[in-house]
Amino acid sequence: MILAAILAASALFSPLERRYGDFVLNPPELLPLGGYTARHGELMKSGGDDLHCRVTLLSRETKLALVSVEMLTIPDSLTREVRRRMPLGWTLFLTATHTHSAPDSQMLNDRMTFGIPGIATYRPSMLEWYADHIAKDIAATLTQRPSVVGPITAAITHADANRPRRKFGFPDQTYTVVRCPDSVLFAHYAAHATFYDADEDQTREDWPGALAAVLKGPVLIGAIGDVSPKASGSTPGEKIKNFVATLSNAVPVQVLQVADHPDADPFGVVVQPISLDPKTPHPTFAKVYGIPSVLADVLVEKFAPDSASITAFRLGRVAVVGVPGEPSSHLGRSIREYGRALGFDSVLVVSHVNGWIGYLLGPGDYDRGGYEATLNFYGRYEGEKVVSAADLALLHLAQRVRPL
Repeated sequence: MILAAILAASALFSPLERRYGDFVLNPPELLPLGGYTARHGELMKSGGDDLHCRVTLLSRETKLALVSVEMLTIPDSLTREVRRRMPLGWTLFLTATHTHSAPDSQMLNDRMTFGIPGIATYRPSMLEWYADHIAKDIAATLTQRPSVVGPITAAITHADANRPRRKFGFPDQTYTVVRCPDSVLFAHYAAHATFYDADEDQTREDWPGALAAVLKGPVLIGAIGDVSPKASGSTPGEKIKNFVATLSNAVPVQVLQVADHPDADPFGVVVQPISLDPKTPHPTFAKVYGIPSVLADVLVEKFAPDSASITAFRLGRVAVVGVPGEPSSHLGRSIREYGRALGFDSVLVVSHVNGWIGYLLGPGDYDRGGYEATLNFYGRYEGEKVVSAADLALLHLAQRVRPL
């Protein structure tokens, strides 16, 4: 009994360790770029930016693989295949930067077996290639010598670098950088990665990659369902440079000490299923896309995933909530406020984590229609279902790891 108590105490107070790797994830051949159907599925041109896979491994009694890839979305089939190739005992937090100038990730979606103009269809060889390379990047990071994570701070800044793209939108302009003494663990901001438009025919990192290169750490994308980036400049490159400067030069409003003792502060992960309603196309889906309503039912049933989950973790008094889609700023704010009421100093809602179930809107936004609403696949209350699952994940994080 005494030995068991000693072992339990040593596990509880073992240090939090970090390993980090930054890898190039350029496609093996010229492929159609994703993000704009106006490209009509044309193959990309050679050149452009290197695309990256950034891996952060955090481990104590819990093991978390936070993987940021410069892709458009994360199909659930990619999440499944990367998990299948990972070492046992690790929880995957796989997130896309949502650059609209990367190979179309629908090629990695094993549900995308039907043709829609301007959108790529499933290619098993591409799913295997990407899953292999991401898993190899995780394995390579795991071989690195770990560093002990010291006290963790969250620098919170207001950055006027985004704008609403839907009526009644109110973007979160909070820019957060979470760091330990010798490195940035991750940064967080809400804006679509769309400075490059449909005319771009080469791979581009867009603003998340440019910011990650400056910080030397991953950038997590906030609640972006109704949020576009904003910056001055006559070219996409100039706009990205000015966007990154706006974030980098903003003076922190708060610097919070969110984890004081790396061997004692709470570190935990929760995966919470979302209780989705039956799949159903938005009332305007068939009209917008010019197809019969019967075909709309078939397409949504075939394309939309059968299940989805929230993946959330905490580092001390910071909670990070990964959503498998693109929540509106209103939904993101609702999740954040619930987490703060539980006692978290900072709650970061991240889009495109471990899957993609579309744009996520509240009932009012759903009723107003528009492009985002047509890509809402589970009915009027889908957004509320996602918020409920996220709130439950936060409650579990507050209860299942050592209390503050």
